[in-house]
Amino acid sequence: MGDLRTKRTYQFLKNALLELLTKKPFDEIRVNDICNVAMVHRTTFYSHFADKYELLNYCIEDVEQEITEKIRKQDYHDSKEFYQHMIMTLLTYIEENKKLFRSLLKKNTDMGIILIFKDACATFISQMLEKEEASGVVHQVPIMIMAEFYSGAVMDTISWWIKNDHEITEKDICEYIITLIFDTQPHSS
Repeated sequence: MGDLRTKRTYQFLKNALLELLTKKPFDEIRVNDICNVAMVHRTTFYSHFADKYELLNYCIEDVEQEITEKIRKQDYHDSKEFYQHMIMTLLTYIEENKKLFRSLLKKNTDMGIILIFKDACATFISQMLEKEEASGVVHQVPIMIMAEFYSGAVMDTISWWIKNDHEITEKDICEYIITLIFDTQPHSS
């Protein structure tokens, strides 16, 4: 994907697919639909992608790379700081694209868009836990299980937040998630 024309074509196709996903389920979208919205000829589409699934995969990888770059830009002193930054990065990205995500979730209930974010979270959590382990922290549960558990909980909560359109701010939902992860002891009233 070296030249400017190719990059522009990829961007048009990506934008077209995302726009269509806000209107109807992925299964109902045809390559012709994508090409019409992107104003790209079918032969051009097929010279870059084998099918709509490969385009979807490209879109997912592009979003994942964008989020990964934002999360990796910072060094973390401890797990709590890491989780706060990771969750706020995800929430900020989702908030900036809230209309798109809300439409995606409502129109594509079986689609794995949230799984992409979950997998990215699991990777980052694993890396953070491995870094902790290398510095002497002993975990009672295998790292991959912890990563899957926390990433699933974070993404399910964020998905709920998007679908239900509550008046909860990103900052508040982030704090609630951090409290659930790090402060699970009940307080007496």
